[in-house]
Amino acid sequence: MSQQPANERSGRERVLHEAMRLFADRGFSATSIQAIADAAGMAKPSLLHHFPSKDALRRAVVDELLSGWKEVLPRVLFAAATGKDRFEAVISEALGFFGQDSTRSRMLLREALDRPEELRQRLGEHVQPWLGLISDFIERGQASGHIHADVDPKAWLTEMVLLSTAHFAVSPVTDMVADDQGERWDQRRIKEFRRIAERSLYRQRREAKET
Repeated sequence: MSQQPANERSGRERVLHEAMRLFADRGFSATSIQAIADAAGMAKPSLLHHFPSKDALRRAVVDELLSGWKEVLPRVLFAAATGKDRFEAVISEALGFFGQDSTRSRMLLREALDRPEELRQRLGEHVQPWLGLISDFIERGQASGHIHADVDPKAWLTEMVLLSTAHFAVSPVTDMVADDQGERWDQRRIKEFRRIAERSLYRQRREAKET
């Protein structure tokens, strides 16, 4: 789901992009079909040709958002040669996916708060099978002694997904504690995210030798 210039997107893609941006920024109730049509540069009847209602459009936005993971995760998991490679690949994809467009994380956060049951169902359809596969990889790493034995694979994954989503959804708020601004602060936060994720999962080499 890479970013394209607005003038290179199809009408349907423009509608989905602008709807996600407006839903994320304003919320579902405060966003009108007319506002989305205006932002996408089309007439309201043309928009309704693609999506019969605002709620149908919202569901399409969520499905489009989650389908990206459905396509990316298997490619990452099977291309990576080792458990550590898979860890790096999945973390990089998660950070890249949300980092390319922070409206993705804000949209997911709004859906989690406003429609938790529906989002849970959508996540089950699109992402759950691959998260189960990642859990299996973690368990194999525990069996080989490379991953902490007390890690709960599914709980760890859940917390990492929540942390990566919140990382980008609330980024503007974090400036209040920054001692430098802009890209350098963002890089420091990403580096710390990676450190937390890696240290909480993998045993250090010296620690592994001592057991």
